Amino acid sequence: MIQLRDVKKQYGSIAALQNITLTINKGDIHGIIGTSGVGKSTLLRLINLLEVPTEGSVFVNNLELTALKPQTLREARKSIGMIFQHFNLVANYTVYKNVEVALELANVPKNERKLRVEECLQFVGLEQYKHTYPANLSGGQKQRVAIARALATEPSVLLCDEPTSALDPSMTEEILSVLESINKQLGVTIVIVSHEMRVIKSICNRVTVLD
Repeated sequence: MIQLRDVKKQYGSIAALQNITLTINKGDIHGIIGTSGVGKSTLLRLINLLEVPTEGSVFVNNLELTALKPQTLREARKSIGMIFQHFNLVANYTVYKNVEVALELANVPKNERKLRVEECLQFVGLEQYKHTYPANLSGGQKQRVAIARALATEPSVLLCDEPTSALDPSMTEEILSVLESINKQLGVTIVIVSHEMRVIKSICNRVTVLD
């Protein structure tokens, strides 16, 4: 499903990651944990080439992403969703529009978007908030909007960069429950970065520790 082979990421004279070889199996919820500054988020962003490795190869769904031309890479990225620590919602868009924008960017025809947006909002339990703006949502609700947006293009892989670190314990449980449902009901492979061992232990069936 996901393979990194002898990956290195260099920023000038600083080696952020060295000699990373990692396999993540289809259907896993795979955790990446380590201390702050060890390169967890960089490693996650290498999987969809938001960060391009200095050396090495990245494979997702049997495609070598590091060998693809830009247009082909954009198509391949449609199968890789991503959610972030701080939600990254558009403040002046409604919940509905925040999800729909992912479909617009993927060039999904307008007549197909409405049903898909409503399916995604129903899955995360926010269909009644579709006309609400992010400022009027709780942190947990904002993250569920971000998850719905990531699911809109029907990805096979979902990358989660510290998705619960901005949330209180009850909202953390809520989001982890949604992620488990995505994995079990939709068969999506999930890779989750966290510095919180309790998060990793509660949801992941495999874990990589960065030192």
